[in-house]
Amino acid sequence: MNICSCVVHTKAGRGAQVAKRLGALPVVEVLGGIAEGKLVVTLEDASDAYAADTLGALNQVPGVTNTILIYHYGGNDISDEIPAEEHSNDHHPA
Repeated sequence: MNICSCVVHTKAGRGAQVAKRLGALPVVEVLGGIAEGKLVVTLEDASDAYAADTLGALNQVPGVTNTILIYHYGGNDISDEIPAEEHSNDHHPA
């Protein structure tokens, strides 16, 4: 599993157009920054598309000037990485 977060810079006044184009791509979610032209985007692997392939293609989207990778997680399913609680609420000292 791969999860990436990035900032996608757009040409002036093109944030909404680019956000719409990016949102149509598989594995892409635009979370904000549309008005500023600095789109906060997440990408996550899907069964039919890989985040890394899409990340490489972001700069080819019309209106995009630059893409900056902010965060990358690569490994097992993230739920497997979070340890189960060792103590339940029943074990508080009196």
